[in-house]
Amino acid sequence: MNERTKQLAGRVAIVTGAGQGIGEAIAVAYAREGARVIITGRTESKLQDVSGKIQALGGEVHSFVALAGNREDAKKVVADAISTWGRIDVVVNNAHTFTNYLALENDNLENNIRIDMESAFIGSLQMMQMAFPHMCDAGGGSIINMGSSYGIRCEPGFLAYAASKESIRALTKTGAREWGKHKIRVNTILPSAMSPKALWYLQESKSYDFELAKVALGYFGTPDDIAPLAIFLASDASVYVTGQTIGADGGSTMM
Repeated sequence: MNERTKQLAGRVAIVTGAGQGIGEAIAVAYAREGARVIITGRTESKLQDVSGKIQALGGEVHSFVALAGNREDAKKVVADAISTWGRIDVVVNNAHTFTNYLALENDNLENNIRIDMESAFIGSLQMMQMAFPHMCDAGGGSIINMGSSYGIRCEPGFLAYAASKESIRALTKTGAREWGKHKIRVNTILPSAMSPKALWYLQESKSYDFELAKVALGYFGTPDDIAPLAIFLASDASVYVTGQTIGADGGSTMM
């Protein structure tokens, strides 16, 4: 594939939570499609591994150890993108600090809600705010937030996670309404893939078969099944798509 046919050639993308799973798959796919990528995560060794994969493709990548919900970390990541490559075209807000599932009556639930909201909602809001003026300067851009079918289905024990993911959808729609005039598109992906955390949960809860029965296509996806949708939403092919919630979950949730 030559440079003229790559869907994201010349673009600069920030992908948070890119040390493994869905974030890693998106970052590598973006690099394969010609984007220069900044990846963030909590574990340096994982980020180095992903950077190595991107460099092996001939891609350009910077990595940052950063915590979603930390405003100073968000500032540093965006500043690096501007100082190095002079623009930001795409932001993928994938990072999320997960908490253990708790029943509604559990006294520790409030703390879990704060943790989930800080990383998912506040972290996504901060990256959007930091990138906003630079996307305006570039004449537009694409922001991709990660929701979850659990936010819609509200499975028992997952209030903290579900609430944070539904707040993401509100953030997406508000961003699409307010920033459309700047040609900034904002969309939400509802992904379902066998990431390390998802596999851990299914094994821990002994719910593998129960959850699989909900998937219309009959199998669990992988992070690589999510990446094509993220490419579409970052590319010119989705130029008239904004404010939408799009599932990549094999049909486990239908809207």
